[in-house]
Amino acid sequence: MQAAANTILTCAVTGSTLTPSMSPYLPVTPEQMITQSLEAAEAGAAILHFHARNPADGRPTNDIGIWREFLPEIRSRCDAIINMSCSMGATAEDRLSAALELRPEIATVIVGSMNYGRFKKAQDQGITEFEHEWEREFYGPASHSIVTQNTFEKIGRMIDILSDHDIAMEFECYDVGHLYILEHHLKQRPRAQRPVIVQFLTGILGGIPSGIEHLLHMKQTAKRLFGQDLSLFIHGTGPHNMRAATYGGLMGTHIRVGQEDNLLERPGRLFRSNAEQVTKIRRILGEFDIALASPAEARQRLGLPARG
Repeated sequence: MQAAANTILTCAVTGSTLTPSMSPYLPVTPEQMITQSLEAAEAGAAILHFHARNPADGRPTNDIGIWREFLPEIRSRCDAIINMSCSMGATAEDRLSAALELRPEIATVIVGSMNYGRFKKAQDQGITEFEHEWEREFYGPASHSIVTQNTFEKIGRMIDILSDHDIAMEFECYDVGHLYILEHHLKQRPRAQRPVIVQFLTGILGGIPSGIEHLLHMKQTAKRLFGQDLSLFIHGTGPHNMRAATYGGLMGTHIRVGQEDNLLERPGRLFRSNAEQVTKIRRILGEFDIALASPAEARQRLGLPARG
């Protein structure tokens, strides 16, 4: 019997919705980003996914100067695939400005709008005291009025720009309807990349939950829409993260863990690093004889050029 292909693991090193008051181990400064990224790659992550933060207070930013302080060094010191978040900015051009200069191997495109209940992330951890004033505002009453706006025009524009610059895309889908939006766009753009790299983001209030029945429904829908052109990743947020990654590994999809998505190993115990998360899911999958793909193998399977 043919052996199953190895699972590609993404480590989401830091994000934009969990904040410094939630964990002293959340990487914020360029030095922390570099250290934790290299450790995660050494532990087995084939892809490193990034947001940028202001090192003074941890606030999310798309400042190209801050991106320059950590991303080129990480790329020069490890073989992991570089994946940049492109979620900040009012226009497609704003969102892609840093990526077009730094040219990651993969850039993200969010494929749909949604009510985003980020306030629940603070509630889930019981956080009521914040180190920085911006965090209090970030999770305050105004956070109940947030809609992430990803219009058909903006999505299409991002796909076109990234295609023109030969940067691969990871399409982030928060609900099953987003898959149909993606199908619509790709039908209009036959030259868009293949395979289609899709990331299921589950467990966020406003999107699809992380239960296995939802993951199976999303997977079946994606396979029906994109067939053999699909490279599918799954992750869950908060307490659902390790469970969703385990489900994904057992279902034959690729997976994601990291400090962007989850800070708690269990109630009362924080993950100390991204590498600790990578090591844990590697051990869990190893119990089922599921191995992790190397960066070189991941590039080949995702249709990315080999690194010279």
